[in-house]
Amino acid sequence: MVEYYPQFLRQFLGEEREGSNEFVDETTKHAAFIAGASQSASAAAKGPEPYSRKERAQYNETVRPLEEAALISFAGQQGLWVSESDFINEYGDRKIGEGAEQKVYLSKDGKTVIKVNTGSFHGTWLDYFNRLIYHSFLFPSTKYTTIGFTVENETMAVISEQTFAILDKGASREKVEGYLHEHGFVRTKSDDYYHSELGIILEDLHDENVFLDENENLLFIDPVIYLETIDMSLNGKSIFRFPFT
Repeated sequence: MVEYYPQFLRQFLGEEREGSNEFVDETTKHAAFIAGASQSASAAAKGPEPYSRKERAQYNETVRPLEEAALISFAGQQGLWVSESDFINEYGDRKIGEGAEQKVYLSKDGKTVIKVNTGSFHGTWLDYFNRLIYHSFLFPSTKYTTIGFTVENETMAVISEQTFAILDKGASREKVEGYLHEHGFVRTKSDDYYHSELGIILEDLHDENVFLDENENLLFIDPVIYLETIDMSLNGKSIFRFPFT
């Protein structure tokens, strides 16, 4: 099980991946494991490692349907599958936002938001679930919890939950950059950041994704998080090469 995760996450969650962690829910960890196992068992994983972006895209296109089939089966077995019509009946009139890869709804009690994400910013579902785990470690006050799976416009989607916060003051680039620099990240362009030691890329950290609370603390609501792979040619010290090593 351990090989499906970067070394840094192994240290965070435990080498044997058996112990619980207060920041990461079990469904997210199980989903990451299932996606990783699907990749590992695929014919694509037996071939050469993708060294170019084109090769990476071809690899992702091959393994993603295998991940989705396994995740849909898992969701059905665990009672986590929600039909598109049932979800719309439950939350259709509570939509409060929409982005390129997800729709956002206010929960019935108003304490959390429900997000339906098609994973379009990520080549594989393992990438997506590793993103959620990293978010829980880096930004625990706004962590995600996976609560279900559904279909959004004929595409599999993950239903997650996040604490609702009043977001009326976006954080400046200077404040975000200063905070992340203290934690080893360097701004590469616009609102994107890179940590060469950990092999983490953070994107879209603009003032509509990072806010200030009443105490001027930063709230990272919806950053896009990637793990460095060899096709990115960043030459960092922590490259995620699963399932090829």
